[in-house]
Amino acid sequence: MGAIRERVPEAGIRSNVIVGFPGENEDDLVELERFLCAARLDAVGVFGYSDEDGTEAATYAPKVPEPAVAERVARVSALAEELTAQRAEDRVGTIVEVLVEETGGALVEGRCAHQAPEVDGTTTLTGSASGYGVGDLVHARVAEAVGVDLVAQVVP
Repeated sequence: MGAIRERVPEAGIRSNVIVGFPGENEDDLVELERFLCAARLDAVGVFGYSDEDGTEAATYAPKVPEPAVAERVARVSALAEELTAQRAEDRVGTIVEVLVEETGGALVEGRCAHQAPEVDGTTTLTGSASGYGVGDLVHARVAEAVGVDLVAQVVP
C-alpha cells in the first residue's frame, strides 16, 4: 500500500445553495461557482429558487424565468458533483472511522463522519470486515473513491 496522504478532516463540511434568486445574474452564478471550487466542500445541495407565500423574497423582482432556474440548478449540480467526487478522491490513502450500517454476506457498508445518512455517499469495507456488525466503529484505509462513495480496507 502507498503512504498515507495528508490527513483530510474526518468531519465533512457541507452547504446548501439556492440558485435563481430574484435579480441573480451570470456574474452572481460565476461567483458562486468560484466559491464552490475554493471551498472544497464534502457535500453540496443545490436547489432552485421558488417564491414562498408570505416571504419578502416573493416580492422581489426581476424574477429569473423557471427554465433559467432549472438550467442553473443543472449547471451548479454538475459542478458540485465533480467537486465532491474530487473531495472523496482526496481521502484515498487516509485512515477513516466507519460506522457499520449494513451487513449481508461479504458486504459490509457504512459511513464515515463526513457522510450524512441517506443523502451522501457510503463506505464499503473490504478485507477482514465480515466479523463486524451494525453499529460497530471500524478503522479502515481508503483504497478507492467511486464518485462520492468510498471503498476502504479494514486496518487492524
